[in-house]
Amino acid sequence: MSVKSKLTNKICMITVVSVFLFSSLISTSSTVISDVSIDNNFRMNNYKNVKHDLSSPAELEVFLDTIIPEYLEDYSVAGATFSMVKDGSVFLEKGYGYADSVSTTPIVSNETIFRIGSISKLFTATAIMQLVEDGLLDLDVDVNNYLTAFKIPDTYDEPITLRHLLTHTAGFEIADIQSLHSSSQTVLPLEDLLAERIPDRVRPPGIICSYSNYGVALLGYIIQEVSEKAFEQYIADEIFIPLKMNSSTFLQPLPSNLISRLSSGHNENGYPGYFEYVSVYPAGAASATASDMSNFMLAFLNNGSYDGNRILEEESVEMMLSDQFLPNEHLCGMGLGFYQFDLCDERLVGHGGDTLFFHSRMILIPELDIGVFASFNSIGGSLARTLLFDEFIEEYLTKPEVNLEPVQGYKRRAKRFNGLYVSSRRVYSDKNLIKEMYFIKESFSVKAKNGHLIVSSINGLEFVEVEPNYFVESTGEYYLELAFFENDRGEIIHFTTSFIGPFYAYQKTNPIYYGPEITSGIVIGITVIMLISLSYWGIRWIIDHTKKKDKIPRIQRLPRWGILINFILALIIEIIATVRINNDILLVIETTKTLGGLLIFPFLFLVSVISLIVFAWFAWTGTRSLLKDPYWKLSGRIHYSILVILSIVMVGIFASWQFYII
Repeated sequence: MSVKSKLTNKICMITVVSVFLFSSLISTSSTVISDVSIDNNFRMNNYKNVKHDLSSPAELEVFLDTIIPEYLEDYSVAGATFSMVKDGSVFLEKGYGYADSVSTTPIVSNETIFRIGSISKLFTATAIMQLVEDGLLDLDVDVNNYLTAFKIPDTYDEPITLRHLLTHTAGFEIADIQSLHSSSQTVLPLEDLLAERIPDRVRPPGIICSYSNYGVALLGYIIQEVSEKAFEQYIADEIFIPLKMNSSTFLQPLPSNLISRLSSGHNENGYPGYFEYVSVYPAGAASATASDMSNFMLAFLNNGSYDGNRILEEESVEMMLSDQFLPNEHLCGMGLGFYQFDLCDERLVGHGGDTLFFHSRMILIPELDIGVFASFNSIGGSLARTLLFDEFIEEYLTKPEVNLEPVQGYKRRAKRFNGLYVSSRRVYSDKNLIKEMYFIKESFSVKAKNGHLIVSSINGLEFVEVEPNYFVESTGEYYLELAFFENDRGEIIHFTTSFIGPFYAYQKTNPIYYGPEITSGIVIGITVIMLISLSYWGIRWIIDHTKKKDKIPRIQRLPRWGILINFILALIIEIIATVRINNDILLVIETTKTLGGLLIFPFLFLVSVISLIVFAWFAWTGTRSLLKDPYWKLSGRIHYSILVILSIVMVGIFASWQFYII
């Protein structure tokens, strides 16, 4: 199996975000560093099976020219930008494909601006550390000390601190915030947004990670409160200008001197999409060129200084890049803003960034004095981005040695890890089961088999326990790890993984009592029963019509027509729910009440059920029957009544899914 095939297999097994593959391809390449002449035959050779080092920009360029155009074609991506720094200077910068698939504007790494998503968080974290150095902030005091317009509730004795926000350990549930907008008119001012949408605190701070855009947006708000500058202006004055990142901004839309150089984001059809307004802008609104990101990487690799301009002291840089929250010694941890990638022997730190249309990543390898940034400008770029970095690591870095010797008694111990584990980044307090059902897509079912663990969505791979509560993939072919955690009673409560990252934990729950799966199963079951009943009635009607039996009076046919209408409405509602649960785009872009006018169907279903109750009364009492006799035989009335009761149950479930909230 090729390296790419193995990596593709691994990513497809664990991804919880839908990958949208386009039907057309538009790609080319534009070289920025092109001072090295390379023979075309040499360029087209496949180097994937030969190990190389990073001594030559030309050799790296050949490697990239081999794989990136392939990604653009395979995943229908319009274009990509790449930069790498090494030993204190730019090593290679290059653009591939188009900034706009319609105008066919080529990507140039020092000109074309990309939206970099959550990599923006690194600028926010840097600004926080600057203000800590200035004595205006303290990492370990209550964040409410810096808030005046609103306060974070004191749900627990332990206050939330800046350190908790920077490491995503504040203990928030996921906030009910519409992150991406197609128009600035629907974006609330940051203060109003943060004050109105404070997420519930669902655990004491500092316990487990749960990635929080709200938490980082709160950091951005604190920056402007303390500095008395607009957040965007502070970042420009204190980071972008000193680092000569002249093509970078947090402004939305981009200023007039930059907007013409912004790459379009491309939709699932391969066409340019809309400009994405990020409501929690300190957490994801930055735009930058690959060349500007080179300057940022050089500053951190040079202990906070670039071209004679210092943005941070060395101690602050080390704090940001080192473990500040480490759940398990074997796995990667959270720095301050940065997080670690547990992919090779070398220490990798950085951050990923995703909007709807743009998919980016930046990594630093401090011990090798290397930094790498890449961004893709289409929906299909999510997987392309992941594969690029995995193949880069596979090609140029050292794969760790994996201990596969099982711990003593591993077969006996394996069953204690069985169970359903759900992401810590989910809805807890809200009874909106549509949201819960979406986030349960990120759940894992763990089962013991012959002393190994089988984890759902990992395509049959097995994990073996090599240290107490610490598992590795049993063949050593894939560098995948699991670390389980116990409570004071020795019960397994959650696990973290190397293949998802340090910013989530997966908490053990009882699948019998986990509402979303149960209720969705009930709805499907009731719908099937209705379909069987309707099919039976239809067949009976055909038989009776063929044999010219006496027709059932019209008044006795109406209740069955009511069941048919009820079934159709239920089916439509289930389709709406399925789209909302399984369509990552809707969950990212829209709020709870998406799909607008389609939500009239649950109300029509409610009216339909009320009519069924009336029809059931008619059937048992003979109301409106000429002979005042009950409709049908006793078995028919019981059958019909059961269907009505099941329909009432569905109304209750739809209500729990918040379909009746206006």
